[in-house]
Amino acid sequence: MNRFIAEAFASILSLVHLVVVLGLGVLTILYFSDDTRQIAQIGALIGVSKEAFILVIIAIWIGYVLVMGFLATIIAMNENLERLNKTVQELSGKLH
Repeated sequence: MNRFIAEAFASILSLVHLVVVLGLGVLTILYFSDDTRQIAQIGALIGVSKEAFILVIIAIWIGYVLVMGFLATIIAMNENLERLNKTVQELSGKLH
């Protein structure tokens, strides 16, 4: 059951990663395009000025990388611990 939860969580993280990277990529491209009206509308929607819009995008990128990096590390550690536990149990069985 624990393995199923870890695999499901890894799949969800992959989906979230795809959505966030595409969304932030579109916002970044939009910022550097010449369409200032859309940037102003999105900025007003989230409550920031056009000048602060890029700073918000950068802050979201940094926060996302930190959070997802942490979660990905936890998942990798779980997979490695499962493998180590299995190896120890096999070696323990051979010793007895």
